[in-house]
Amino acid sequence: MKTTNLFWTFSLVVLGICSIILVGGNLLSIELPNFITRGIGLIDLAALAILGYTTVNRLRDKQ
Repeated sequence: MKTTNLFWTFSLVVLGICSIILVGGNLLSIELPNFITRGIGLIDLAALAILGYTTVNRLRDKQ
């Protein structure tokens, strides 16, 4: 498996886990501390940047 595909898959998994944690906390009315919410948000932004970069690379390789 190519490195691009591994990073793309890993970033999708990280985005899913972060979303589940944040949405699950809201649905269950769990008040997460501010630093945890911001930390998860930063991880989410980093994974989103990796996802965008690898998606562009994957699309460029197909052409």
